[in-house]
Amino acid sequence: MISYGDRKQPFSWTPWRRWLKLAFLAWVIVIVIGTAKFAQAGEAVLSWTAPTQNTDGTPLTDLAGFKIYLGQVQGGPYPVSVDIADPTATTFTVPGLTEGLTYFFVSTAYNSADPVQESDFSNEVTKLIPPLVPNPPTMLVVQALTAFDIVKQKDKYILLAVGTVPAGTTCDPNQTVNGHFGVPSDLVAWFGNVQPPVVVADCS
Repeated sequence: MISYGDRKQPFSWTPWRRWLKLAFLAWVIVIVIGTAKFAQAGEAVLSWTAPTQNTDGTPLTDLAGFKIYLGQVQGGPYPVSVDIADPTATTFTVPGLTEGLTYFFVSTAYNSADPVQESDFSNEVTKLIPPLVPNPPTMLVVQALTAFDIVKQKDKYILLAVGTVPAGTTCDPNQTVNGHFGVPSDLVAWFGNVQPPVVVADCS
């Protein structure tokens, strides 16, 4: 169950209650990003080691589950929480994360007492969900005959005409700059002595 509401501070227990010892403070985090279509959201896969003792050293026998809190501000607040009502759980996939955004995660453990007792937050882990890059186009062929050298100027690239390439030549979709795609240099009819190994042309 995913719930919404800012849990800014962890539950505070009276001194005579035993706190859960957070043996899972050192998280191992592995991030998996959605791989399908353009609107596919990212996923964060979190894993941890469950606590086995109370803070007084006695065995933890009433562990009932975990909660994961997440937000987009380092140190909180964490407005979204996920309740994992399984004391044997050691991993959870957080779905529906948006590409291009950074998320911050913390976790707590809770027991089956009445009322429920919840631990302090774990350490915080973070992940930037990279923007989804669409697959490059395929089956591109030359439409305009001019072949261009790629020249870098400060913070941008410009294209310098260096020859012509036959119409219908297959283009390389993995080599692209300024909307142009790579073409075989050995098919270029050069204008002069400038014969770069990598050239591009207008392809579609």
